[in-house]
Amino acid sequence: MCLSSVYKKDDTQNVFLCKNIARVIPQNGKVVCYDLLGNRTEFKGEILDIDLMENIILIKEQ
Repeated sequence: MCLSSVYKKDDTQNVFLCKNIARVIPQNGKVVCYDLLGNRTEFKGEILDIDLMENIILIKEQ
């Protein structure tokens, strides 16, 4: 199983937002994330990068 962590792109570094993400859905200017237990977390913004080797999802919040 491949679970990822979500980070937001900041001016100087990437800021951790959540972990154990199993599903990501981009929806109308939002990024909706579901973790291993099905808990939903929603961010305003867009996906910048998905690195499956490092299990990192990078978003730009608006």
